[in-house]
Amino acid sequence: MSTLLPVAAAIGAWWAGTGLLFLLARAADSDHHRGYLLAGASGAAVAAGAAAVALREVGGTSGALLGFGVGVLLWAWHELTFLSGSVTGPIKEPCPPELSGWPRFRHAVGAIIHHELALAATVVALGVAAWGASNAMPFYTFLVFWVMRLSAKLNLFAGVPNPNDHLFPSRLAHLASLVPARRTSSLLPISLVLIAAVTGGLLYGGVAADSAYWAASLLILGTLAGLALLEHLVMVVPIRLESLWGWEPAPEPEPGTETTLSS
Repeated sequence: MSTLLPVAAAIGAWWAGTGLLFLLARAADSDHHRGYLLAGASGAAVAAGAAAVALREVGGTSGALLGFGVGVLLWAWHELTFLSGSVTGPIKEPCPPELSGWPRFRHAVGAIIHHELALAATVVALGVAAWGASNAMPFYTFLVFWVMRLSAKLNLFAGVPNPNDHLFPSRLAHLASLVPARRTSSLLPISLVLIAAVTGGLLYGGVAADSAYWAASLLILGTLAGLALLEHLVMVVPIRLESLWGWEPAPEPEPGTETTLSS
């Protein structure tokens, strides 16, 4: 049971949290709901930040699980501010199809740079809060999310055949032009091998750990890395991501819109 609980918690939080974020992002397309959603999420993020400090010396399985929950809440807040279009970047237009190489990369960075800087700042803040602490799970959790999501973004930009571009909320439709469906780049196999190695190492460490805190922490982090591996694999297989939640497929784009709404 001590092994299954952290793994089940990580899987449950990923499945429920991702599905909820998709639904909230759709709701945030409405200006009427957007302000309330962001205000509520921001309040939860402030509370999570305070909890990251309060949990510094809380050990055991409970400390690992609570720290994980704090990291999830902080990550979810960043994701909601991004998916709602509140924190993205100064570029709001689709990428011109003639751009390639460095100009295309600059366009991509300009479209999401504020979001990326906010994530990096949170990594630093959580790292400072975790310095010398017995329980650094808020930092570890957020760090794994950040690294794995950065890998996913780079792979989407480099080229994958199944980018699931239809999931972009309407406020972020311009981002779809940056990641059109293409042949798999050489970056993806490298990413898969590295993520698989990290997943195996973390899970093995969790099983072999002597303390309850490290066993739960490493099992949670290893499970998160394994779920990131699944998300990377979905980029190359013809699966619509929303099918993992049993949702109806999103409608296909209208004829003539593919060039600006392709992810």
